[in-house]
Amino acid sequence: MNKHLVDSEKVNSQSLEETCGNGIQIPFEILDIQWINTEAKPTYHGWPTLANVGNDKLALVCSGDREGHIDPFGKVVLYESCDGGKTWSAPRIIANGPLDDRDAGLVVTPAGTWLVNYFTSLAFASINTKETTPAHWKEVENKLTISTIKAEHGFFMMRSEDQGKTWSEKYLIPVNNVHGPIVLNDGSLFYCGRGLWNSCMTTATLANEIVSLRSTDDGKTWEEISKYYSKEIEGHDFSKWHELHSIQTADGSIITQIRHDNSTWQMSSKDGGKTWENLHRVCGGFPSHLMKLADGRLLMSYGYRRENYGNRCRISSDNGQSWSEPMILSGNAPSLDLGYPSTVQLSDGTLVTAWYELRPELNVASLRVARWKLC
Repeated sequence: MNKHLVDSEKVNSQSLEETCGNGIQIPFEILDIQWINTEAKPTYHGWPTLANVGNDKLALVCSGDREGHIDPFGKVVLYESCDGGKTWSAPRIIANGPLDDRDAGLVVTPAGTWLVNYFTSLAFASINTKETTPAHWKEVENKLTISTIKAEHGFFMMRSEDQGKTWSEKYLIPVNNVHGPIVLNDGSLFYCGRGLWNSCMTTATLANEIVSLRSTDDGKTWEEISKYYSKEIEGHDFSKWHELHSIQTADGSIITQIRHDNSTWQMSSKDGGKTWENLHRVCGGFPSHLMKLADGRLLMSYGYRRENYGNRCRISSDNGQSWSEPMILSGNAPSLDLGYPSTVQLSDGTLVTAWYELRPELNVASLRVARWKLC
């Protein structure tokens, strides 16, 4: 139970405007924004996660080699950059199962292991009728059996102990979020996300619970720290809360941000994720990625799917108690099919943010990268 989890703003009364900044404007300069154009033939890419994997080498994972936002062809692909995000490798497929592989996250552990998380979806089987399902989709669906779905539908993780060259077999994990686990100050791993409903064979595989996990063996196994349900928080339906990400602050607290409909909310824990408090709305936009700057401040990145579609960042100088006014990295996208940005910092202070965005001239979404700096 989380008796101390209280809301400072009711969900039903939340404003849809971009609000909740502390009035502080953060000056910044965009150095360049570019597309990743290394595919032989452009395909739809979405929901990326970017990581500085050491010595300013960048790695990015996402769902790629797709036709669109929902289809049966999604694969987890890996891109790498050895020059701080200026140029990128061709995509390399690291996971390709019989279902739609989506929303890959990436973290590097203190041991140097790369952990990639993702989930598999059956949504493609429910968006068409028998008459409108494309023939090449039917070929995929006709190969699926109940046994295949039971084995392949869920939340998964893979490990690489050689800097992404080779990968372990995937293994089931109890929770899911977009960008994956985080490293705590003591070197253990923390993972807060939506739980897996073992009996679920629909499109989401999401239970009505949020679960916190900890790993002390480099992500091989996960111990449950806490679990709570919507009925424990009056006035909040947690079936609509998902796409979480966390960060540990300088004072040892953990803050977790959560997507709820069109907004990002936040809660905090002072006991390593056992109990949570101060649930409140941060801003209009979703979902967020959290990282710690070299100077100790926190930075959140998030997509903005309203007029002036784009991507934004905010900074906190008080361990997440308040956030600056938004820094608009991009605001001229042609569609709300965009976002899921994540940000890393290079040794010279340069910030690199990656997201996905629709490219009308190609009729697919592609990966886009901004290099910028704080002034």
